[in-house]
Amino acid sequence: MKQRNKQKRILLLTAMLMFAFAFFRFNTIDAQAASKYTIYVNRKTNLVNVTDSRTGKLVKAMYCSTGKNYRTISGTYNTTAKYKWRALIHGVYGQYSTRIHGPYLFHSVPYYSVNKSKVSTKEYNKLGVQASAGCIRLAVTDAKWIYDNCRIGTKVVIGESRTLKKPARPKVKVSTKRKAWWDPTDPDTRNPYRPKLTLKKKGKRTIDYGSTFEIKDVLNVSSPYASASALLETLSVRGSVNTKKAGTYKVSCTITDPYTAVSVTKNFKFKVGKKPVNTTTEVKVPEKDSTQIKTQK
Repeated sequence: MKQRNKQKRILLLTAMLMFAFAFFRFNTIDAQAASKYTIYVNRKTNLVNVTDSRTGKLVKAMYCSTGKNYRTISGTYNTTAKYKWRALIHGVYGQYSTRIHGPYLFHSVPYYSVNKSKVSTKEYNKLGVQASAGCIRLAVTDAKWIYDNCRIGTKVVIGESRTLKKPARPKVKVSTKRKAWWDPTDPDTRNPYRPKLTLKKKGKRTIDYGSTFEIKDVLNVSSPYASASALLETLSVRGSVNTKKAGTYKVSCTITDPYTAVSVTKNFKFKVGKKPVNTTTEVKVPEKDSTQIKTQK
């Protein structure tokens, strides 16, 4: 009986040790994953920098709006939750929200309802200056980046002691003729600010064999913010067309608006015609008769 109880105690102790080891290992792995990035926020310059926690290298820079009169908390925290849409104070909503501490969140510029076409245009144009009640507002593209890439537990440092870099992407302003409209940086396919990528009306889908073909020459690109040349500088192409080989070629083209960071990808098919058949008949010229004809005097 005593032997049996002893065995039970040993088994119970072994199980407890295994559970403790698994719990410790899980939390260590989770902490390591969460610490991949560190987020820095400067309340004075209203900038956010995301760095690689291991190397300190800048990964992403963003404009933000922190709280008016420094209402945003300062200090070091770890994120605790994420929400695709989150109700905020004053009856508005934030898209791609990440909780920093207590009531303080990273989130988009406020929406009047859970509708992507209802962001406040007036508040959107305040990105880069203090404007919120305490949360940290971001353009949708940036709020979504944190939501997608920074796991729960990511370290957030808020304060003015660190000089942060501005993003390469310029700040975008929206018209305030409408009280509410789309965030230009929202990657949603319904966003009217998305760049456009089509074939020119004169862009041939059938290409002559052996002719010169440049994909940029047949594309028509446009955006409310970027010029056609700026958009074409971002063009990336998958696939190619060999004009010296007849057949059908699939080409995938992607452009990214340098102002909004929104990308558009379109797939096109081009057909290279057959090699022309040479139908010219060669005429054989008879050889000159070598017989000399004497002329009469």
